[in-house]
Amino acid sequence: MQARAVIRVAAAMVLLLAASAAMTADPAPQGDSALKNVLRELWVRLRAVGPRQPTQVTSQTVTAGIRGAEATESELRPYWKGDREQDPAYRAEQQQLKSAQDLADAGNFAEAAKAFGAFADAHPRSPLVPEARFGAALSQAAMGEKARATSGFESFLKQNPQHPLARDAERALAALR
Repeated sequence: MQARAVIRVAAAMVLLLAASAAMTADPAPQGDSALKNVLRELWVRLRAVGPRQPTQVTSQTVTAGIRGAEATESELRPYWKGDREQDPAYRAEQQQLKSAQDLADAGNFAEAAKAFGAFADAHPRSPLVPEARFGAALSQAAMGEKARATSGFESFLKQNPQHPLARDAERALAALR
């Protein structure tokens, strides 16, 4: 009887030690898988920081008394100085940047890097250029071009130190090194 009790206690201790070791082990992946996880998270951040596609507002009819008056979008939505949402050129820029992001989302990183670079070259004064440069560097990192990606992220940080993606660029640089 005592031998069985000793065996059970020993087995329980082994299980506790194994569970303890498993809990204290570093769960963070190493090498390429760590880089892939960081890149995956950065794609999500780029998508979140990038421009949103505006939703279409249709006009609606408002009845007041006997007569009805049609309210248009401009009456429902105030104009803010600097608001470029209705500017066709800005909307085209948004669509071009979204197309580059869609290429990256589909896993076509070579074409995405070209599209992000073409956007930055075609629209050098656009407020969306930082996102395009970040996307280009991220695409290069996803293709395994670490030197070009590192250069791209360093350039991004130098030109946009206060950008919402600056800390993500620093994180990408740390993962690439």
